[in-house]
Amino acid sequence: AISVGDNIAMLQYATYSVASPEACASIIWRTADKASDAAEAMKVSANELKKLKIIDEIIEEPLGGAHRDYDLISSSIKDSLIKNLSALNSMSMEQLLDRRYKRLVEIGI
Repeated sequence: AISVGDNIAMLQYATYSVASPEACASIIWRTADKASDAAEAMKVSANELKKLKIIDEIIEEPLGGAHRDYDLISSSIKDSLIKNLSALNSMSMEQLLDRRYKRLVEIGI
């Protein structure tokens, strides 16, 4: 995934990457059998991406994953959107642009 946004949220058990671990392993090691090694090296989990400041928020999922409780996860996503849109709505365009620029510089883009 490639994204530019004012605030990036990710579900707790989701993965976020431009290529699958299998594709990465196939390119680097010429075998998809090393997908778990590739996934670890790629830092695709929500916790890893939060530490790297690629994402801003991790939305907690119900035990067993988001598919276990659609109502709960829908409510959690809605709450995140409302909270973040409200905060962003209070900023001027200049503040938003400055914040976007600083974010991209910080992660090395």
